[in-house]
Amino acid sequence: MEEQMGNALIELTPTWGRVVRIWWAYLWRNLIAIVVVMILGGILGAILGFIMGAIGIPLNIIKIVSGFIGGVFGLGASIVPIKMIVGKKFKEFRLIIVANKKEE
Repeated sequence: MEEQMGNALIELTPTWGRVVRIWWAYLWRNLIAIVVVMILGGILGAILGFIMGAIGIPLNIIKIVSGFIGGVFGLGASIVPIKMIVGKKFKEFRLIIVANKKEE
């Protein structure tokens, strides 16, 4: 849990400049995650497709299974950039998670 350390938290207005900085921090990290997942997914998909084809599974089933697995990996990877920017210090603010009320 984040301690205030004597300083009161000040809520800033979400101006377009601040929102764009957060969006950009997320976007470029997400693009890197997408490329990494595409490369790893391509390798894994080729191996999985080869094995499934070798045991006689029809091509349309291989495509469905590969697409589903790729979608799951893509969704899973999309959380990484969010985790990376939470706590990041921007020019005039820091992106943090604050409790709505004090925990008892």
